[in-house]
Amino acid sequence: MKVFFDFDGTLTTKDSLIPFLIYTVGWPMALFKVILLLPLLCRYLFNREIRDEVKNRALQIYLSKFSKQELDQYASQFVTKILPTMMRPQAIALLEKHMANGDECILVSASIDLYLLPWVKQNGFVKLISTPYIGNNPTMMGKNCYGEEKVHQILKNYPDLSKEDSCAYGDTIGDIPMLKLVKKGFMWSNKEQKYLPFN
Repeated sequence: MKVFFDFDGTLTTKDSLIPFLIYTVGWPMALFKVILLLPLLCRYLFNREIRDEVKNRALQIYLSKFSKQELDQYASQFVTKILPTMMRPQAIALLEKHMANGDECILVSASIDLYLLPWVKQNGFVKLISTPYIGNNPTMMGKNCYGEEKVHQILKNYPDLSKEDSCAYGDTIGDIPMLKLVKKGFMWSNKEQKYLPFN
């Protein structure tokens, strides 16, 4: 069976991109740089369609001065030091259960592959589908792997998915298209503190 996991809020207890940006530049600089993002963040409050623009601009402001080699080093440290403190215990238990059953686990995330790729390699996933980090200022990222884009990328990699047994886990409306795509979808419930059947 193919099992698709969202990352932020599903396998973790919170978003991972912001902690990565803070870890990379440090708290003082992170607070300073957020000032540069404020005009765009204010626009985002009234227009969620500019999600990609906000993310690309944030990556530009926070990461453009670093070389790829430097970012890879920060990513490796982040995966080792920070991500383990953010993981949801119920999710890790579920992941281990699927892997013990011999299921193919695939991570599907809107977060960037810069730090997700080393995490995936360490944790037994067969594939990562995520937002690619490009780092060519001002184009800092590829297509944002969110919402319907998750479905597009999954079907690009697994065109015969409808013929296979499959399930997926998510936690927000951005995961709903993915949950509808598979045979069985599950949504994390903060109230119930467990994954509830979605379809």
